[in-house]
Amino acid sequence: MSGISIETASAAPYTIIMARAGAYPLDPAAATAAGSLASALLAHAPRSLNRTVFLQEQYMGNRKEEFTSHLRDWRPMSGLGVWPDRPPPRLWRTTDLFRMMLGQDVPLMFRVARLANQSAESDAFYRLMGSGMVMAISHAGSTENLLQLYKNRYLPSIQEPNLRILPFYVPLLDAKSVGKRGAAELSDWLGSASLYIRESPEDKGMLVITNLDVDPLLTAAGAKKDRAGRWFFD
Repeated sequence: MSGISIETASAAPYTIIMARAGAYPLDPAAATAAGSLASALLAHAPRSLNRTVFLQEQYMGNRKEEFTSHLRDWRPMSGLGVWPDRPPPRLWRTTDLFRMMLGQDVPLMFRVARLANQSAESDAFYRLMGSGMVMAISHAGSTENLLQLYKNRYLPSIQEPNLRILPFYVPLLDAKSVGKRGAAELSDWLGSASLYIRESPEDKGMLVITNLDVDPLLTAAGAKKDRAGRWFFD
């Protein structure tokens, strides 16, 4: 997986991995390497865990034709991504539009799509990896149970009536979100997720958070560890 560098941090029992891959959308070689890494991590998670794939609609423009050409098969349903370390999502207001005209940053609503079934999830995962859209979570229990946990966790902070009626909510995390966070906060944010993978264009890489034993996961992905305990790819 040449071209990917790995940085790790610990918040026991969680390990945070940032796999730097480059600016998004990734070039084909980097996208293939990132996909191989994510696939290996998911494949070697315990079989008792279920997997759910989500798509971050914010980055749809990086692979819009690919996404729209598969709408009939994937049948995406839109929910909302929530940054637990940031103010809750809200609708734009007139003042926000003026701020945008002045070049100021304005908080966005981060739409996230859930797909029709596991076949659609697998297809989208491989086709869209490298676009910045892909998220995958390995978790205990069913997807419905996971999403109910997330609704219970994130809905109370959302005040906009139109945003409180969406079918599901999913946490969005990047390197800034998890920097210096402890295990209690990560557990609160992730719920029953044991392996959280998110393409993170903000970080020019892929964020992985897991409470699983990371050594066999990274070894299965082809990574090696040097004498100082740092992981790398040849």
